[in-house]
Amino acid sequence: MAPFYQYGCHLKKHGSYVHAAKEALRLREAEGLSCIQLFGKNPRSLEQKSWSQKDAAACKSLLDAAGIKRFTHSAYPLNLAVHIQDQPELFQKTATSLLQELMIADALGARGVVVHFGVIKHGNKLQGYQDIIAMLNTVTQVWTGHVLILLENQAGMHGGLGTTMEEMVQIRNLCEHAGKIGFCLDTCHAFVSGLWQANDKAGTSELLSAGEKLGYWEHLMLVHLNDTLEAFGSKRDRHARLGTGVIPQGAFQQFLSSPVLRDKPFILETEPIGMNLHTEEWAIIREMGT
Repeated sequence: MAPFYQYGCHLKKHGSYVHAAKEALRLREAEGLSCIQLFGKNPRSLEQKSWSQKDAAACKSLLDAAGIKRFTHSAYPLNLAVHIQDQPELFQKTATSLLQELMIADALGARGVVVHFGVIKHGNKLQGYQDIIAMLNTVTQVWTGHVLILLENQAGMHGGLGTTMEEMVQIRNLCEHAGKIGFCLDTCHAFVSGLWQANDKAGTSELLSAGEKLGYWEHLMLVHLNDTLEAFGSKRDRHARLGTGVIPQGAFQQFLSSPVLRDKPFILETEPIGMNLHTEEWAIIREMGT
């Protein structure tokens, strides 16, 4: 029986979007992969990237024909919580970088660009929220493509922003162009931040119920399916391959089989091993989904 989950992983493009597309096609045949995530540009820099629209169009054509959904992940230095008055040049550089991420994702036919919620340097959470809204308003005011900005929940380090669904929903609601913003949930981050008490069956039910009441799940576009090496509430972000971390497999199954999540794409961001990258994890996903 085929699994009911849509699952995939983060792929390296090795200088070519077409390379990632061909790897996705191979893994579709070998492991049933149906969605991928990749970096649209250099993950370590906010600098503008020279990129080939022809390469992106060829990648899009291959993945469209195979019915493989795709997402991109923004560069790691990209921080939405930059204060425009204190750091005007960095604010502009960040906004410009995110706009290019959106343009590349659009050319690839991606559904969204995953962006970390934001890190504050000064300890003032309220100012951090205001800075995030200012950045999102600046970018979405000029962005006219189909790709969404997907706010990802965080583990709780570096100021503690972005660990709750309430924050995600409130920030989206306060933005001038909320329709251009969605969510990405990382299961490792949810556990170590204290959002998801996966060691308790009631904790998973409470998470699902809270998300429904807030209207969070209807704007969730993607789940990063990661186990963790760290304890509940530790705020330490260390991904682990499924079945090798501390989150119970039963909690994953209870979470993923919820009706509000069964049509969402699940992307592995764990360390690839061997030719098929995540053989043991693919098997766990298929077992949970049959």
